[in-house]
Amino acid sequence: MSNSDFDKDGVDSYGIHWLQYAAFAFSGFAIFTTWAFFFDERFHNFIMEIFRIINCSGFNCNGAF
Repeated sequence: MSNSDFDKDGVDSYGIHWLQYAAFAFSGFAIFTTWAFFFDERFHNFIMEIFRIINCSGFNCNGAF
């Protein structure tokens, strides 16, 4: 586990910090999920179902189901 391309400051040989890679991956995931939410009906319904389950957990349903 100690063999890494990053130095002690977290920078690789190109001068890119490991958090920049993580931010790039997170941004790509956020862009894709936002696109899928608005343009894929099945994914939109899946996310809305998750929101309904989270909202109706416990005693906070208020007739939403």
